[in-house]
Amino acid sequence: MPPNPQNLKPFTKGDPRIWRGGRPKSFPALQELAQQIAHEKARSGDAPVIVDGHAVTVAEIVLRQWFQSKDFRKQQAAMEIAFGKVPTKVEVAGDDTQPLKIVVEYVNKRAHDDGQDTDS
Repeated sequence: MPPNPQNLKPFTKGDPRIWRGGRPKSFPALQELAQQIAHEKARSGDAPVIVDGHAVTVAEIVLRQWFQSKDFRKQQAAMEIAFGKVPTKVEVAGDDTQPLKIVVEYVNKRAHDDGQDTDS
């Protein structure tokens, strides 16, 4: 099948083939569907999945699996969902004439010699 000759013409001002909106930032219909599925009660066959006396959602099942996974990436994703992404940007400013000195200080909060850490 030969190409459409209209598509072989260069764009002109006001050409209806120009897509001014750009790439969509997200696919809202897919995101909405995923959220609906995540909020559904999880089922095993015809029975709801019960954990600690309550029926759990699909999202809860996924998070429980991720937290218990041996795959670090799943554990990290679950932690980031729970507590937020860990900042990765590090900025260092200093005098260019002096070498950079980094000091890491660890404070051990042991109050006793029995090896137990304390919170205070």
